[in-house]
Amino acid sequence: MTSSGLKAIYERPRGEYAELGLNLYAGCSHNCVYCYNKKDDRPQGRYDQPTKKASLQNIQSDLMILQSARDKRHVHISFVGDPYDMGRRDNDKPKGLAQFLSDDCSSDSYTRSVIKTFRANDHPFIILTKGGMLAAKDFDLYGPNDWFGVTLTFDNDTDSKKWEPGAALPADRIAALKEAHDLGIQTWVSCEPVIYPAQTLNLIETTCNLVDFFWVGKLNHYHEIEAKIDWPKFRNDVEVSLQRCGKEQGTGYRLKHQLVEAR
Repeated sequence: MTSSGLKAIYERPRGEYAELGLNLYAGCSHNCVYCYNKKDDRPQGRYDQPTKKASLQNIQSDLMILQSARDKRHVHISFVGDPYDMGRRDNDKPKGLAQFLSDDCSSDSYTRSVIKTFRANDHPFIILTKGGMLAAKDFDLYGPNDWFGVTLTFDNDTDSKKWEPGAALPADRIAALKEAHDLGIQTWVSCEPVIYPAQTLNLIETTCNLVDFFWVGKLNHYHEIEAKIDWPKFRNDVEVSLQRCGKEQGTGYRLKHQLVEAR
């Protein structure tokens, strides 16, 4: 392990999604009803300003430490907040004179600057977002070992607007997956939380040709809704669906621990 001396990048003991994580922002404007980070004991920070810990200087320093240790583990961006938050102004494409400036101009979003730092250090990263096509402008920076992922929870706008009011709509996220896939970028989907099992199964069937890897995890902290779902049946249904799509356990999909235990 290479945790000693790291400032922005940190170890993930359970290795969920990746063994290393990097949170650029402490908050999010998507206001998802089911968000685990909205609990009273997890006060959110700002979504429109990077945390001091996640400065470019710290990230560069951390990547050099990892490079010195020959540690090429993927870094997941982000477990908290969204690198492509829909409410953040810096995601807008450069306008006016800025679009004619050099590639290193200050019009880059912070997320793009971070990805450039990873690319310059040839270190693999994993993106997870609900920002849809906002992420597409950075696809030119992806290398052969990098992954682009989106969260898919609902297959229709009505439910998405109810539960994820500030996030990109499902079709926009799927459009980003398709563009990434068409560019040869490795793609993945987080089907978590599962709120309506039939919708999750539909999303898997709809996107399986665009997605290299699926993570599937159940809903937690909403006992009334959880109690109405037959989790063992869903676990079986989702495995059948994924296998029908040609995905194999471990290489094409993984069920999170709550679903693994649902027998």
